[in-house]
Amino acid sequence: MTAKANLKRGVTLYSYQEEFYTGAVTLADCMAELESMGCVGVELIPEQMAPGYPDIPQSWVDEWFRLLEKHHLKPTCMDCFVDTTCGGHRNMDIKEAAEVLHLQMKIAKRLGFGVIRPTTGPVEDGAVAMVRAALPLAEALDVKIAPEIHAPIRLRSRYIDDYLEVIEKSGTKHFGFTLDLGIFCRNTPKVLVDQALRRGVEPGIVEFVLNAVQACADQWKTGDEVDRMTTNEDARFFARMAFGFGPPDNDPRDLAKIAPYVFNVHGKFYEMSEEMEETTIPYAKVIPHLIESGICSCINSEYEGQRFTQDIMETDSCEQIRRHQLMLKRLLGA
Repeated sequence: MTAKANLKRGVTLYSYQEEFYTGAVTLADCMAELESMGCVGVELIPEQMAPGYPDIPQSWVDEWFRLLEKHHLKPTCMDCFVDTTCGGHRNMDIKEAAEVLHLQMKIAKRLGFGVIRPTTGPVEDGAVAMVRAALPLAEALDVKIAPEIHAPIRLRSRYIDDYLEVIEKSGTKHFGFTLDLGIFCRNTPKVLVDQALRRGVEPGIVEFVLNAVQACADQWKTGDEVDRMTTNEDARFFARMAFGFGPPDNDPRDLAKIAPYVFNVHGKFYEMSEEMEETTIPYAKVIPHLIESGICSCINSEYEGQRFTQDIMETDSCEQIRRHQLMLKRLLGA
C-alpha cells in the first residue's frame, strides 16, 4: 500500500447535528450522503442518534447494520463521553469511571466499532488512571481506546506524554489517540470573528484578542484584560472562545512521535470556501505530514462551523461536508 492509501475518507455523523436535530435529515439520509461522496468510513455518537441510549433497541442496531451494508460503509470510531464530574456535582472515582467506559466499549462492540473516542471534558491532564483500569476489558473485547488530541492541546505537552507512558509501559495495542486536525488552526476561525463583530464587539478588542492568540499569550490573562476593557458580555465570550483553537505553534512535524498510536483522525473544519479550501486550517500543509508520518487511519470530516453562523444563515451541512470531502480527495489523491 502507498502512504496515501493508508488514509481513507469518512465522515462523523456529528457533522449533520443541526439538520438531524431539526428532522431535516435522517440516519438513512446521512449514510446515503456518505456513499454519494465515495466515503469508506462512518463515525457515530450513539447518544445523539441511537434511541434509548445506552439501552439501544435491537431493531435500531439491525437497521444500522443494514445501512452499513447498503451504502458500503465501515464503522471507524464510536464517540462517547465520561462525565467524570457528574455535571460538576462530584468527582467519579476511578472504578466508577472505568465502569462507564466498560459500558461504552460493549456498545461499540455491539455496533461493530473497533475504536472508541472517550472524552472526559476540557481537562488539562489525561485520564490516565481511568484508561489503565479499562485496558483489560478493551483487550478482551478487542476495542481500542483513543482519547482525543483536541484543540487547544499542544503536541508537546504533559497530556501527550502521560498517555505515551501508559502505552510504552503496558505494551498494549489497544490504547492510542484520536487526532483532531483543529489543533493545527493557524488563526481564530473567521466565522467566530465575524460572529463577534455582528454581536457588537468593538473591532479594537477583536484585534487585541487575535493578536494575543497569535502570540500564544496566556488565555486567562487576556480574558482578564478584556474584562477591564469592556462590560460587553459578547466581548468577554469572544476573548475566551478565541483561544480554543490550535494553538498556532503546533507543528505537524511533531506527529511522528504519536503516529503509530493514532487510530482515528477528525478532519475538523469550520468553513469551506467556494474554492474548496478550509479558511482556518492549512490542510495543504498538514496532509503531507499525515502521509509522511505513516498514520494509517480514516480522516472523518467533522463540521463545527454551524454554531457560529446560525444567526445569519440556514445551515447547509451537506454542502460544507461535500466541499471538505472534495478537498480531501484532491489532497489525498483518492
